[in-house]
Amino acid sequence: MSGVLPKNSVREILRHLGNRLLTGIFVSVPLVVTIWVLTLAYRFITSISSPFWQALGVGNIPLLGFGTTLLLLIGLGFMATHVIGRRILEAVEAVIGRLPLVSQIYNAIKQAIDSFKQMNSNPPFKRVAYVEYPSEGCFLLGFVTGQFRDNKNARDLTLVFLPTAPNPLTGFIVAIPDEKVIDSDLTLEQATKMIITAGLVVPIPGAPPPGGNSCVS
Repeated sequence: MSGVLPKNSVREILRHLGNRLLTGIFVSVPLVVTIWVLTLAYRFITSISSPFWQALGVGNIPLLGFGTTLLLLIGLGFMATHVIGRRILEAVEAVIGRLPLVSQIYNAIKQAIDSFKQMNSNPPFKRVAYVEYPSEGCFLLGFVTGQFRDNKNARDLTLVFLPTAPNPLTGFIVAIPDEKVIDSDLTLEQATKMIITAGLVVPIPGAPPPGGNSCVS
């Protein structure tokens, strides 16, 4: 019948639309999550000083609570960078350290923040590299984090973090001989985008993998 698409054409259209839908989801997720996190942060920061203004009988003025909390945080920042302020903060931390349960929670959060600060001051990822796995011609995308010498085995090893897609915050570390590390010309940002989008966003569409071999697991 005229005007009726063949079944194969309908399937192809649906498959094409499905791929575009999946691409749209992957592209929109970072934006949606960013807006969600910023909204939560704004509400949380505002809620810290809102009770103070409510006690004074001040109504809900936009950005009042948010601005007040920011000023308080800036004040804490000045305290933490001066001798007297640091002593006061250390005294408060000492009191918290003697409280059961509270001390464990506080110390865990503080360690996590300290680790994040160290990561920002000294980027943990040196460069992007490939690790040949699970078979010849297959390559895992990873980030080089460091190198060391194994004196017992007389080998120079490279530490590579292999993230999981689409969540690059999880993965595992492998130590492999330096000569087996295949350097990539991808930037850290390009590699991260590829991982987060599960390969839907690539810097050079259609580029062959290193070595040009097919991947057979």
